[in-house]
Amino acid sequence: MSALIGLVKQDVFAFLESNDELLFNERDFQMHLADWLRNSSNRYDDVDVEYYIPKSELEDYVWDSELRLDIVVKKDGYFCPVELKYKTKKVERKISRFDELLHDKVVVMKNQGAQDLGMYDFWKDVRRVELVRNRFDRVKGGLTVFVTNDVAYTKESKPTSNNYLLNMNDGVHSHIKYWQNPESTCAKTHPGFEVEREYCIEWHTKEVDNELFYYCIITI
Repeated sequence: MSALIGLVKQDVFAFLESNDELLFNERDFQMHLADWLRNSSNRYDDVDVEYYIPKSELEDYVWDSELRLDIVVKKDGYFCPVELKYKTKKVERKISRFDELLHDKVVVMKNQGAQDLGMYDFWKDVRRVELVRNRFDRVKGGLTVFVTNDVAYTKESKPTSNNYLLNMNDGVHSHIKYWQNPESTCAKTHPGFEVEREYCIEWHTKEVDNELFYYCIITI
């Protein structure tokens, strides 16, 4: 792990452990984390968001969508990309606006469901960071971060499940990321791929406003 990646990982952990606010969605998470990285330590030269890379620049990029890295941190001429996933179950709370508590509860986090696709998207992030690292000399690696209040992501599915190779339970995971049923809708719309090595997932927990969150960070 390069010094920059280790430093960013340390700061991401610090943000997740210190955050005491329910974040509405992935963009809310992205902006809060980017602001934390910019201002909490003042030790980075730049922190950018939505960092665009044309897919034509990357070999073995199997997706139709273009690549916009969630966060890119720069220090001493080197870069650390950080990809984020924030998958939620429904949470309602009373919230304040303009320093006034609103009368009714509102949905602060939506019920996203589709955990199989959420798992796919996480491993897709891992692969995309690998491809960016392979393409650019000043990128020595990066991070993928997954945050959720849906415990289903931490559980291992049955070996017969279509998304078995996309599991995210604690432990070491195969480099193969394919759907087990090639005729399924998921397989036809979300192409299989392989990451470069086995990765180990370790889940951590954090309670925010009486809601239990699970998070993990993978270093590429």
